Formats: sequence, structure tokens, C-alpha cells
Amino acid sequence: MKEAAGRGERSVIYMFEETTRTFVTRCTAVDIPVDTVVDRGTLRIEEVQPLTQSPAEFASMVRTDVEERGARVVLVDGIDGYRLSVRSGDDDSLHREIGALCRYLRSRGVTTLLVDSSETVTGEFNATHGGVSYIADNILFLRYLEVHGERRKAIGVLKKRTSNYERTLREFRITEYGLSVGAPLRSLRGILGRMPEVVEETDGWKERV
Repeated sequence: MKEAAGRGERSVIYMFEETTRTFVTRCTAVDIPVDTVVDRGTLRIEEVQPLTQSPAEFASMVRTDVEERGARVVLVDGIDGYRLSVRSGDDDSLHREIGALCRYLRSRGVTTLLVDSSETVTGEFNATHGGVSYIADNILFLRYLEVHGERRKAIGVLKKRTSNYERTLREFRITEYGLSVGAPLRSLRGILGRMPEVVEETDGWKERV
């Protein structure tokens, strides 16, 4: 969304799980100038209050942002918050509603980002917790690792529907200078399992941990 703002494209974030103030503070801490792009009018942040809208009402709000305000990127943060905040009878109907919304956005040429979370920090790997992986054209995942008594993060591409993609898993860091994707984690095996195993000690890995 930062890159979209740099191109002059409008974006909108629907916040289900935290406040705008908290979101802006966290972004500023990692060198993402959200307040600047909001002031320029290229980013709008919408806090969605719990149980105030039906799925149809939320979809109508999204359509307004796309058709009247020209939004080209839509971020829903996140699926769990959507499930808890939007009134509906059951999970199946929610999945149908968000699936229909994503199809509409795709037909308008809008890039849609859905944030999903796992119930566990480590353990068995699941592509998504919210059961919406069938909707996605692309899936990017973050995975916590425990290596030598320290908690690290790995990032990888799980799915890219229309072409080939990077298949290595890489170390991921969040720093005061922004987001950093490191070298492939070739010294580890079983990253997507319960516990990664160090198969080769390299100087590079020792420096990282």
C-alpha cells in the first residue's frame, strides 16, 4: 500500500482488530509513513465497529470506496475480526459473502489483501485459519521458528495461481528501518513442521541467531 501511494493510487484499510491510532503508531515505528499518505488522501483507514453491519452493508461500503473514491487497493485486517464484527448467521455464509466481495473487487481490477492469523504460534502448519484459501490467487505466509532457544520468523510464498514463484523460505525481520527479507534458510529442515531441525551450521546462520 505504501508503493501504491507512491504511484498516486488510492488505498483503503478496513480495521477490524485495532484502532487507527495504534496502527499508525506501529507503522511509524517501522519506518512506514502512514500518517503522511493519509494526509495526502491516497490512503483511507476505516475502523469497523463490532456488530454494527451486515455482510451486505460492509460490501456496500467497500463498493462506495471503489466506485466513488477510486480505491485501487483494499486491505481487510483481518478475517477473524471480520467474522466477529460483521453480523451473520454462520461461518459458511460469511465465507460466501467475503468470496463474493473478492470476486467483485477482482472484476474491478482492485488488489485485495486479506490478513488471516493462526491460533497457534508453532505446531502444525495451516495455510489459513479462516478457511478462505480457495479465494486467494496468491498466499504469502509468515511462520514463527524456535531455533537455538530463540524465536525467529520465516516468510514464504505458498501459492501463486497464474505463474511460477520463489519456493525458498527466508528469514523475515521487522526493524526500525522497515521490513527485511533475508537469505534462504537452507540450514534448516522442517520449517513447516512442528520443530525445525538444523541440518548445517553456517557462519551466516550463526550470525543471524
